Amino acid sequence: FDNPLLQGAVSVDAVLGTAMGPRSPNTVFTYLHRLVGASYGYQGVSQVTGGMGMIGQALAGSAQNEGVDIRTTAKVANINLDGSCVEGVTLESGERITAPLVISNVDPVTTFTSLLGLQNIETGMARRVSQIRNNSGTAKLHIALNDLPQFTGLTDEQLGHRLIIAPDMNYIERAFNPIKYRECCSAPVLDISISSVNDSTLTSPGKHVLSALVQYAPYSPVGGWHQHKQAFTNVVIDLISQYAPGLRTQIVASELCTPADLEQDYGMTGGQWHHGELTMDQVLMMRPFPGCSQYASAVDGLFLCGAGTHPGGNIMGLAGSNAAAEVIKRGNPT
Repeated sequence: FDNPLLQGAVSVDAVLGTAMGPRSPNTVFTYLHRLVGASYGYQGVSQVTGGMGMIGQALAGSAQNEGVDIRTTAKVANINLDGSCVEGVTLESGERITAPLVISNVDPVTTFTSLLGLQNIETGMARRVSQIRNNSGTAKLHIALNDLPQFTGLTDEQLGHRLIIAPDMNYIERAFNPIKYRECCSAPVLDISISSVNDSTLTSPGKHVLSALVQYAPYSPVGGWHQHKQAFTNVVIDLISQYAPGLRTQIVASELCTPADLEQDYGMTGGQWHHGELTMDQVLMMRPFPGCSQYASAVDGLFLCGAGTHPGGNIMGLAGSNAAAEVIKRGNPT
């Protein structure tokens, strides 16, 4: 374990999706959490044919086969209460839907603050909601390419694996330091995948898509992202180009999703993909906070099922499965 390249690669899995450096407390736990798939026998790259959206389509199809009515473009504005009990939701369109149960996959801060309203829960719980930390230091870069990039020393087949740029732990720690001061780093850590190598359905023949998790990016840099976004995008592309000469000539389009963009586009407070940091005071029986750790909230009829509940995110589905089991166990209200 003395090899700096190995140390760097292991450290990446400990800090992805966090606002912590490799020497920060708690990163042993986050590393173990990333490896949960190994306990089920899964190793290496996991990729969904057709893109991640196919998971949602498969789940939707299964639910619809059981008679579930799925409505999209129907954003919820409020969770409605009748006294201390849930009685349904109101959509942004003004439509009211009555239901004895509301099961929220939205992060806990948004659920309790924006949809339910802190004034509708007891003071101690409201304080705990306000104390949930949702810091993230991860951005994502998407690049459309007109050809497969050539990484020095790698075969085309090897490009279908994870490509990590993190030469050693000190490199990662130096990349982490600037976000403490709301600044962008000049040499970020990258976790790159070229998913079209393994899945030709994602692009037209000969074309490719590259995505990179970028560690670290501040949620709100000094001066705002409108001043830094293009420059930081260039920093990332230039870094990849050091390993893949000629990359810039192959780029058709690129898009950088900052933590603020992830919050705006996907409703993840702070851009935190776990809907709450995975720290020792926000996991297990304390997730999302004490008194709301077994999927049922203190509000009768309101359940949580998203990544903000145990055991967290990483698209494992366990939080939703556990929540469904808890709802069934408590019985179906009439």
